[in-house]
Amino acid sequence: MEKSVNPDCQGKRQTVVLEDSVVGGDMSLPGDLCLFGKILGNITAGGRVEVRKGALVTGKVLCRELYVEGVLEGDVDTHSLIIGENAVLRGKVETGKLRIEGEIYDMKWLRLVRK
Repeated sequence: MEKSVNPDCQGKRQTVVLEDSVVGGDMSLPGDLCLFGKILGNITAGGRVEVRKGALVTGKVLCRELYVEGVLEGDVDTHSLIIGENAVLRGKVETGKLRIEGEIYDMKWLRLVRK
């Protein structure tokens, strides 16, 4: 599995959680997060959060931009949301922009708002 992080983050604050890592508890970050492992708690980030394939989040996510390719079980509040082809997203979503790359999705609650 290629561990490429967002190239737009060069020179910015970026946190990477690798695939063998498990974080228990809430995370508050000033910049971006690239997740390959597991976070069992809420995430608040000032930048972009990437939940990569094989990653897991169980908690709320509040960030500027969210890309989900793995599993996210919790509510989302973001300005921009990209749902990848293999993503699983369970929870309430509030976003200003939405892009869905996959063809199959099951959404229980979605609210698009001007952000």
